[in-house]
Amino acid sequence: MGLTKKAAYAVGMIRKHGLRGLAIKVMETKYEPIDHEYTKNWQNYMVTKEEWKVQRNTLFEHMPLVSVVVPLYETPECFLRELIEGMLGQSYENWELCLADGSPTDKIERFLAENYKEDARIRYRRLLENGGISENTNEAVAMAMGEYIGLLDHDDVLAPNALYEVVRMLNAHPDAQVIYSDEDKIDAESGIHSRPHFKTDYNPELLMHYNYICHFLVVKKTMLEKVGDFNPCYDGAQDYELVLRLTEQTAAIYHIRKILYHWRIHSGSTAGSSLSKDYAYDAGKRALEAYVQRRKIPAEIKEAQGHNSYEVIYEQEVPEPELINLAEIKEKDALNELVENSTREYLFIYDSRRTRLLGERERKELAQYACLNKVGLTGVRFKKHRKLVSAGIGVLPDGKMGYLFEKLPVCFKGYFNRAVLPQNVSAVPLEQCIIKKEAYLKAGGIDLDKEPLERAIDFAGRLQKAGYQIMLDAKLTAVYKG
Repeated sequence: MGLTKKAAYAVGMIRKHGLRGLAIKVMETKYEPIDHEYTKNWQNYMVTKEEWKVQRNTLFEHMPLVSVVVPLYETPECFLRELIEGMLGQSYENWELCLADGSPTDKIERFLAENYKEDARIRYRRLLENGGISENTNEAVAMAMGEYIGLLDHDDVLAPNALYEVVRMLNAHPDAQVIYSDEDKIDAESGIHSRPHFKTDYNPELLMHYNYICHFLVVKKTMLEKVGDFNPCYDGAQDYELVLRLTEQTAAIYHIRKILYHWRIHSGSTAGSSLSKDYAYDAGKRALEAYVQRRKIPAEIKEAQGHNSYEVIYEQEVPEPELINLAEIKEKDALNELVENSTREYLFIYDSRRTRLLGERERKELAQYACLNKVGLTGVRFKKHRKLVSAGIGVLPDGKMGYLFEKLPVCFKGYFNRAVLPQNVSAVPLEQCIIKKEAYLKAGGIDLDKEPLERAIDFAGRLQKAGYQIMLDAKLTAVYKG
């Protein structure tokens, strides 16, 4: 990158984040442990030759044809060759590659004829005109004969085990309508893998703030036909807009916890710089606004600083909750009796021995999430001094349940902004939270005999079994005493 480009990039970043925000972003990037560990050892996350051979010889009960669709436009030959070789190297062989080319020249057509005409699985269509990424993708989908459609950008690459893992998931969950995987970035020049995105399982609230699903996305063809084509009005965020429509039709959305997609970093890609496609952020905002309007969700969508996510401001009538201080209650039966006798629809639980009570404005904001359909429990972040104590409770790298983002500097946003964005979580601390009364009673109440962490995990587990979601409003931070 030349000096002029570097200067333009720096100015753009300052405009997006502000000086303080940019300084924090640089510090957080520098000390992100997951990215540093992955960049040094990314080969350990890839399928081995031995594993690939086993996969190639695996016979599933159901071995559907998977159509991988790619819209092409003046795709560099080196990128296209790597993409196709990646398909030929798949350990699962029942696939087809559907290429829809909107290029003004016949360069790609000649390249394919010279190098890949012998493989009938590679299907090519030269379009009469370039319709843009959505229309070109629709043309590729129209070519597809498979039961499932996989979406691949023309400058990216699939891991050799990508389709195998998809079909493995389909056999484990025959009801699956949508499947997505983890992904990473690959440098176009060095070939080094970095910036892995290890995602959450299906997380409806997090999806309201940015398209965390992204790549590799596979959709059952009948479901895609049901929701309709990619909409060119949202070019740049057409995949986000499609995912939002898919969630309106199905909850059978499954996550493969493996990196199966390599998003190439180069000057023209959104992986290289969000500055190269700012229009994508605006298109995503419009897609989200249309989504909440269709779903009749009382919310306003606002731009967030840095353009890495969207801010969702819910605008609901919130009933006053019952304030319950755990410090004044000695046993579970007394708490249950208090809840049963309450005339309020919502309970604000707090513990004055451990935390400072949130202000009235913050409690009202938290109640906005508690009022959402299917949400039974909503909690907040906790901090002590200048570091987080928790931003929700979930599975830690050692496989145990614990406090997420513990000891992270409060000014940091966390892994993929997960420490600052509202989202569905496995559990939240109960020292400051709002609970639906009906959810509390159906779950059988809070066990005060357990330690705080165990208590929170136990109660959240019973809530989820009763059909309720757990929400973290990470915009709000309560203070631990001491």
